[in-house]
Amino acid sequence: MKQAFLSHEGLVFTAMFTLIFTVTSLIMIDYRGLQSHVAGMDPFTILTLGAILAYLYKNSKFSFSRRKILFLIVWGLYVLSVFASMLVAGHFVWTEAAVWVMLTVMLLYRMPAALFMYIAAGALISLPSLLLAGTTLNESGATLVMVFAAGLIFMPKTNRALLWYMLPTLALLVVITTSRTAMALYLLAAAAQSAHINMYRTGRRQRKNFLMTAGAVILVPLIMFGRRLYSYFIQGSLDRGGINFDRLTSGRYEPWQTVVSGSTWFGQGHDYVDFTHLLHVHNIIFDTLGRYGILTAVLFIALLSLTVLISVIAVKNFNITLFFIIFILAGMFEYNYLFMFVYFSPVILFFALIGLMMDDRDSGHI
Repeated sequence: MKQAFLSHEGLVFTAMFTLIFTVTSLIMIDYRGLQSHVAGMDPFTILTLGAILAYLYKNSKFSFSRRKILFLIVWGLYVLSVFASMLVAGHFVWTEAAVWVMLTVMLLYRMPAALFMYIAAGALISLPSLLLAGTTLNESGATLVMVFAAGLIFMPKTNRALLWYMLPTLALLVVITTSRTAMALYLLAAAAQSAHINMYRTGRRQRKNFLMTAGAVILVPLIMFGRRLYSYFIQGSLDRGGINFDRLTSGRYEPWQTVVSGSTWFGQGHDYVDFTHLLHVHNIIFDTLGRYGILTAVLFIALLSLTVLISVIAVKNFNITLFFIIFILAGMFEYNYLFMFVYFSPVILFFALIGLMMDDRDSGHI
């Protein structure tokens, strides 16, 4: 794998993905008003998928394992429902349709682990561009956390490697965002990875030392900063009158209710909610429900559930499962699915990782 990464082809593709992810990150953070000059992310998605398909055409071939056939059936129904929604609701977009077709072709190929590594490396190298944001953004934090989780797949499973990986990414996260979701998910990913390293197939002494250290690491901040942490995460949403869900979700609850109350079988198109004050509704399920309708939302939930189940039951790779869980949890509060000015590199990583795990292979070497 190291030899593939240092090859001429590896360096070229890594540089290309780094450039694309850097540019899209700058658009996402609206660096110097870039968003006003860009109509959408579809061209960047098509460019990126074109590069991936070119690599696959040269270095891979179509393959169909049992798990991939099952996934492709659900995926095909999902994409067909999206197309039906766009036609019925009158919001058919050719570039969006092209993206769905290109993703489908990509999933037919056997995804080389080297290609996923190039994409992950490009995403990691592009992260410092988030420092150029004029203000702290939720989008920046969620992007970093999901790219961080993807990088864990290739990190050596040692405490030292995890520590040196965490230090710069945590420092960057603290600088670029104040998002509660991003902070919580970063801590969840780091804690889960640390527990996996020290608790899975290790000696009794190492497990005992880890539990004692983890207990101290958790208790000391809770004792010293418990009140501040409670205030930061709860945001005054809990009192004697009960839970104020709109305050707890930072104003997301009301748009969610609006989407649910106005839901239809085929959705309301890209303008399903008033976006005067919202870039998106901060939830992949409700965004799909409002945009494409009930049928597509149900198939989308089935697709996400199947993805996690395959990673747990068939692939049995802890870090792949962790990435999908972080991706979905981020999606419950921060995340739009595919076609807006947010979260570009994690979406590409998401689909590339699906392709990676759909073929029969030794999951220990992914």
